[in-house]
Amino acid sequence: MKSTKIFSLILVVVMCFSMLASCNLFGGNEGGGNEGGGNEGGGNEGGGNNGGNNNGGGNEVVYQPIDLADVVVREDYTSVYEMIGSQVTIDMVEENDDGLAFVTVDGVKYELGMDFLSMAMVYNTKVPADSEKYETEEDVYNEWFKLYTIRWNYLVAEVPLYSNEYYDLYNAKIENFVTGPYWSVADAIVSASIKAGNDNSVILGSATDLSGAFRNSAWGKSSPASSDQDIEMLTSGYATMQTNFNGTYIYNMDVLAAEPTVVENEDGSKTYTMTIKEGLKFSDGSAITAKNYIASTLANSTAVSVAAGGTGNSGQVLVGFEAFKAYEGEAAEGATQYFEGVQLIDDYTFAVTIVADYAQYYYGYTYAGFSPVPMALYLGENDIIVDPETKACGLSEGFYAKVDKDGAETYAMADVIKANLEWDSGLPYSGPYVVSDYDESALIATLTLNPYYTGDERGEASIATITYIKVETETQMDKFQNGEVDVIAGITGGNETDAALAIVAANPDKYAETHYARAGYGKIGFRGDLGSTGDIAVRQAIMYTLNRPAFAQAFTGGYGSVVHGAYYEGFDAYQANKEELEEKLNTYAFSVDDAIAVLEEAGWVYNVKGEAFDAAKDDVRYKKISGYDLTAENIQFKSTDSKYSTVKINGEYYMPLAVNWYGTQPNDVTDLLITNWQDTKAATEDIGMYITYTSCDFMSGVYGELCQMEGYGFDGVAKLNCINFATGFNSAIYDYSWYWTIDPEIYADYSNYYIMDAADFYADYQ
Repeated sequence: MKSTKIFSLILVVVMCFSMLASCNLFGGNEGGGNEGGGNEGGGNEGGGNNGGNNNGGGNEVVYQPIDLADVVVREDYTSVYEMIGSQVTIDMVEENDDGLAFVTVDGVKYELGMDFLSMAMVYNTKVPADSEKYETEEDVYNEWFKLYTIRWNYLVAEVPLYSNEYYDLYNAKIENFVTGPYWSVADAIVSASIKAGNDNSVILGSATDLSGAFRNSAWGKSSPASSDQDIEMLTSGYATMQTNFNGTYIYNMDVLAAEPTVVENEDGSKTYTMTIKEGLKFSDGSAITAKNYIASTLANSTAVSVAAGGTGNSGQVLVGFEAFKAYEGEAAEGATQYFEGVQLIDDYTFAVTIVADYAQYYYGYTYAGFSPVPMALYLGENDIIVDPETKACGLSEGFYAKVDKDGAETYAMADVIKANLEWDSGLPYSGPYVVSDYDESALIATLTLNPYYTGDERGEASIATITYIKVETETQMDKFQNGEVDVIAGITGGNETDAALAIVAANPDKYAETHYARAGYGKIGFRGDLGSTGDIAVRQAIMYTLNRPAFAQAFTGGYGSVVHGAYYEGFDAYQANKEELEEKLNTYAFSVDDAIAVLEEAGWVYNVKGEAFDAAKDDVRYKKISGYDLTAENIQFKSTDSKYSTVKINGEYYMPLAVNWYGTQPNDVTDLLITNWQDTKAATEDIGMYITYTSCDFMSGVYGELCQMEGYGFDGVAKLNCINFATGFNSAIYDYSWYWTIDPEIYADYSNYYIMDAADFYADYQ
């Protein structure tokens, strides 16, 4: 059973700028498979470099049409963790010389994949009996983290390019402005104040476009834009749990009348009971009660939520979730109108019961985190109903009402929810600020103080007006010095950092800076389920032919370094394993020979005619694909310029070593990658790889092409192999237990790397 992303239940906390969007399921060398179907177009049947020009000499090569009937569909997605996870303790795990983990259960030796390791890290931390090595659950967690990090490094889930320092410039009229890895500009501005005698307002700038998704920035997408997320953080508050400056979750005693009570039930489940203080109010002065804290969980655990673009999985760790989600407005077998695990005790007290499978979650205390929303946001004119005997909660019948829309029956509330999530729906906000205006064409949001907000861990906001604008990297320094923006966040890179520090040094009375080591990194991210980058060897070859230390030095100007896995060096679990990880992690030192070696070992040994690749004559390597690699997307795969595509020769499919790279612009990292990767002989000609480059903005590149979301320009044809952007560990909670799922239904919403680890398929061991 999979864990939950707690953040969708409580605060919007993004583990990373990582993508979890819907996609078709298939997996290259990682396992995978496809549910069937595929794109109608794609691939050519012998044209261009794949056709006539290559047919001279030797035996004639006859290219056959690509045939979707050749697609191989994986049907069994049962995970190794699901089958044996409960039988495994950390002391049973063995490591090979490279640090990869294995375990033997009932005579079968399993290689532990990323789904298994990510699950065990947060759900299997019990200290083994009579253990001499492990004393605490933290010790066990740290060991799983080490094994997870080593395998992540082996798979090359993505390419960390640089781990840098962040510098935030701000107008010196602002006092008490301090940021950190877990304390964003949005947090800092709430804590800050304006020096006497100055205009009590600030202008914040972000290079990320606003979209207007301020009430629930993650709704309908895998990862919210950082700018939308900032505004959501500024307009949301009164959560029962929040993070402090160090990223640690703490109970919000400005909201709770007392710390939650926790009861472990006979069946292994746990019940958290919380009482909020009376007198809390939304921005319109309306009272906040216990109902406001459970409304989102109830509504977003229904098929109605799914119809509105949500996941419908908010309450999935709670007792009775499946039966409640199955209810669609009328009695049905296995469905109930009342959510057993959500109880309304009185006007200010509610309780939630976590199922036994999740009750021992390493970060389980965070299940007590809930945020209030206006009832109308997700319920419209409907209400929460309560079973008088059990106190279990449900939703009134009107919530499930259906209407005919374009000839199909759908939930009337779906459109209501969509409309209510708009910033100007007229509903109140719960945080220190409200959105008083948003200019969609200029991408400018204006926020003003919420007079009813009484403060939280960030303090009590005092800056009267915040204007949030879009800034371009090329002109942000000029805007700052011209007074057009008061805060520029996330300055990084050698030239930009030098320029920022020079501004402060020249005008210390007018400008100031704060800086910190970034908990995250700039990266190349992959579609691990499309074309060549579905192969571990290809991702490793990319690492070998990209001189990352030199790249980091060039970009950061010395204000950064390189990491070799998904970690922040200040994270406790990394520090606990630092010596061993430094020894075992592959740094992928620049080496054309190593890149060629891993490619050849993985079968990239053919040319376009299905003959042995000859570096002296052939431009691009091909690999013969079979089995679960024969997905609709793979057999139709082609470079974005159509120069190379998968070909079929004598019934066999050969896929080209082509990488369709999308580079976000304007972006100095993209420019450096063009000259230090795409245009280098080592990364292309020397190893037989072809890299195409497509310029894109962040939204269309990440959401449209990487996440394949139609609303952001995706045309239905999978093209992107990789894209450069960034990831951040914005919480001290390190939990990737959904991001590596092999479950097709969950993968569509939560996949972070678009990779399915072949080791995680239980059927493959049988």
